[in-house]
Amino acid sequence: MNARLRWAWRLARREPVGALGLLVLLFWSVLAIGAIGSGGGWLGVGRYDRADVFQELNPEFVYYRVSLALDGAPSDVSNRELRELLAAPEVYGGFADAVGAQELIQQFVQPLVGDETLIPLLLEGRRPWLEEVDGVLREADTGLIRDSRRPLMPAALKPPSWNHWFGTDRVGHDMYAAVVDFAWQGWLIGLLAALLGVSGGALVAVVGRVLAPMRHGGAVSAAIKSVLDGLLALPPIVLLLLVLLGHDGGTWALTLPLAAIALPLVWRELVERGSETVAASSLPTFLRERAPSLVRVFRDVMILALLFEAVLSLIGLGAEPGSWGVLIAYGRQWMLAAPWMTLMSGLAFTSLLLGHYAFGSGLKNLLTPHGPSSDSPAGAPEDSTDSFEWSDEHELV
Repeated sequence: MNARLRWAWRLARREPVGALGLLVLLFWSVLAIGAIGSGGGWLGVGRYDRADVFQELNPEFVYYRVSLALDGAPSDVSNRELRELLAAPEVYGGFADAVGAQELIQQFVQPLVGDETLIPLLLEGRRPWLEEVDGVLREADTGLIRDSRRPLMPAALKPPSWNHWFGTDRVGHDMYAAVVDFAWQGWLIGLLAALLGVSGGALVAVVGRVLAPMRHGGAVSAAIKSVLDGLLALPPIVLLLLVLLGHDGGTWALTLPLAAIALPLVWRELVERGSETVAASSLPTFLRERAPSLVRVFRDVMILALLFEAVLSLIGLGAEPGSWGVLIAYGRQWMLAAPWMTLMSGLAFTSLLLGHYAFGSGLKNLLTPHGPSSDSPAGAPEDSTDSFEWSDEHELV
């Protein structure tokens, strides 16, 4: 065990940037896994309720709901019945209940019912657009609503602090909990797209490699290459939009097109750029020598998937329930008043992209040793046939 730990430490010293990228990926992996199912993740952060992220209560809504409740009340309604009426959840609806405002509003409305100031108005048959009702709601407005363009909850738009590491949004949600809870969506899409794309592309390349020496293998390989070239010529964003036109933006609707984008990339790395090794003595040798190319493609597809998923979320076509792209778009309208809403989400997203790039580059470098390496763990065999160099043009020399 100690020998392998020392070996791992030597690898980290040899590729410090790749080791740092691995730590970043492990950090977000732990947070993303903790957010699946329970929401909010680790470190004592509560669940981030996605259902009410974009909902905001305003005075016009309160006036409308109260007017509907009082407009149909009979003229002989009792004080108890009126109190029960205004305390019913149906009065304010799930909209108010979702943002936790129902009980707060009732605290201001019910005392007015208690001193029977509404009873004479109802007996007169007047609609509830009355100064008394308006006065109560304006009193509630002082401590709760302010106006339709201001935050609803007391903890809204708070800057980063010890209690809220990434600050809060316009309705008082903890932004750190939001970033953690939304981390798994983009991560899952990118990982699935890279795994499916690289494995599927490698399978297609192996089939073409096996069929090449056969009688009609050249024609089959040429047909595969033509299909993949056409797929490569189509801009990825256009392919994604075409697929999303007939879907609801689910996880697989984004994953499969992104995986398809990887197929021609893998073919090009394994077959076309590896033409010098196509005639290798065995298929395992062929795959082993092209493994660094697969790592680079996996890294690029993963980053590409994360970027496209975020871009589609920015324009409202992302996968449900949402991702960091949604949070970045959500905070754009508050850039001046609360820049941390977009900044924290953007920094988290950027760190994940850089982590993928750094780790992928470090792993590719480790898989392309310049001669036998002394960094192998104790007892590990050294195969001189694995030594080759990788030039700037990504060609074997």
